[in-house]
Amino acid sequence: MYPRNPLLLTKQKGASLIMAVFMLVIFSLFAAVLVRMVGSSTENISYEVIGLRAYAAADSGLQWGLQQIFPLSSGVIECANVDFNNVPILQVAGLEQCQIESLQCSDFVEGDTRYYTITSTGTCTSGDITTSRTLQIDARNL
Repeated sequence: MYPRNPLLLTKQKGASLIMAVFMLVIFSLFAAVLVRMVGSSTENISYEVIGLRAYAAADSGLQWGLQQIFPLSSGVIECANVDFNNVPILQVAGLEQCQIESLQCSDFVEGDTRYYTITSTGTCTSGDITTSRTLQIDARNL
């Protein structure tokens, strides 16, 4: 057996306490960073989902506009003859709280061909998040 040195034991008192406090501070900082990253990731996913819904709303506006200009029952119609201010209300599952914010059409004739440009903006709101997407399509009569 080794003889005990009382001087050696007194020098090491409190070292484990300092080490424990240091580790507690490091783990607390790590936990705070982790919580912040998870919160930021959740917010980004929310923006992506609401943005995708706004994209679908804008696409619905484009499809409605194309249907008005190129109806199946008759010939091609000019933009001036379609009421683009009276767009339908979206009543589709998944697009609640979404709307077609604006729908615009312009056309011109070159030779025997009429060219169209339709622009649609869809907006969706969920809580305090609001996103909008704008789509544009070019078409021509055959």
